[in-house]
Amino acid sequence: MRGWPGGGVKRLWARIAVLVLVGISVPGGAEEAGPARLAADLAAIGDHEGAAIEYRRLALGGEPAGERAVWLWAAAREHWRAGQPLVASRALDRAEALGVDPLPLRLLRAETAHHAGDVGAAEFYWRSLADDSTSPAEARAVAARRAAALCVRDGRFDDAARALAASPLDESVHLRRIETAAAKPRRNPMIGGLLGLVPGLGYIYSGEYANGARSLILNGVFLGLMSWAIDREQWAAAGAIGFLEITWYTGSIYGGIDAAHRWNRRRLGETAGELEREAQWDVDERVLPVLRLRFEL
Repeated sequence: MRGWPGGGVKRLWARIAVLVLVGISVPGGAEEAGPARLAADLAAIGDHEGAAIEYRRLALGGEPAGERAVWLWAAAREHWRAGQPLVASRALDRAEALGVDPLPLRLLRAETAHHAGDVGAAEFYWRSLADDSTSPAEARAVAARRAAALCVRDGRFDDAARALAASPLDESVHLRRIETAAAKPRRNPMIGGLLGLVPGLGYIYSGEYANGARSLILNGVFLGLMSWAIDREQWAAAGAIGFLEITWYTGSIYGGIDAAHRWNRRRLGETAGELEREAQWDVDERVLPVLRLRFEL
């Protein structure tokens, strides 16, 4: 069991518990309840990989192509939730070929692309959905806000405002948030690196006081040890300590640059997070293979 991927034993016991509960709650046991109920229960307890397997089994059945498309879409969603965006994307390809509804398809395409790190593709899907006048207003608003959030994270505030303009709802509150984010001061990575020439100052410039103190102390300790070795003509020790000190010193410079980038990402992430929290969607798994979407704005 030691070779099972993270949490394999826990997932096994979770699936056993679900099977037992389904067997108790439904006359005739888990077999009568069916894999759809089992998949929904596994998803509810966080075993998304197990739920994906059950949905894929349903897709192998003899149902009409439309239902098999929905089961594949549901499997893709669970793969995405399990942190497997590439597997999810392949399942979505099959669901699309079988004719799944374009709206949930594009929603999940955007999510999987973002999770896979393809921000450009995710923004494309969100923008295309936001611009689709045939889609429900709630879906278009969710898509517009999510596209705007991606732009904000990149510091593209004008693009964020244009993306939000595609929403059919009143987005004046979010537009003000974007304007406020654009007006906030940002940390210059070049200044952070230059200040890093004095160990710790680059970190302090970006508000990372603990890292700044750590850098100052470590550089001070190594400089002191190197001076001690030189005074005693311990040249080999002085050389070794000097090499380590160069590593710590250059780390202070690069650390100042990285700290500035982190500071900017945190500030932009706060505004982007507000947009994302008010742009959520979900599906009612209990009524599958009917795709009943819910939107939270």
